[in-house]
Amino acid sequence: MTSTFDAATWGAQLNAVGDDILAGDLSLREESLRRKVAFYLGADGLPVSQTSCEPSEWYPTLVTRMTSVVVAHGRVVVAIDAALPLHSSILDVAFPGAGSTGPMLDITVVDLSRHRRTLHAQIPSHLVVTGTIAVALSPVAARQKSTAQVNRTAIG
Repeated sequence: MTSTFDAATWGAQLNAVGDDILAGDLSLREESLRRKVAFYLGADGLPVSQTSCEPSEWYPTLVTRMTSVVVAHGRVVVAIDAALPLHSSILDVAFPGAGSTGPMLDITVVDLSRHRRTLHAQIPSHLVVTGTIAVALSPVAARQKSTAQVNRTAIG
């Protein structure tokens, strides 16, 4: 079975082939196992180490390992071995190497900074701690402080 991922969401052209997800010829599962740190995928589908990126750099796909998985009461909480960009939201997740698909559930992703982001997505029927997760990210503009206008009444 082969299926494709929307490049508008994921940034790079990804294809699911069997249980794995490929960016061109690059297996996300094998690359995740080979590396000790999380990596982004550039628009060309090539990996870029998260630790070598400047904070101002933006990549729409992060691939990392899961360090904890809890499935209970129709929800999934997944801790990952990476920090998500502070001003980002999660558009979608995929689980390279995890096998067949399961139900749609609320998934909360907890990063190394303990920041949480939740989405509703399909999960595999079996998730494994230390398994690979790919996260499609979208930038979110930083909230700007607004200065409230204060009207003062002069007395006297």
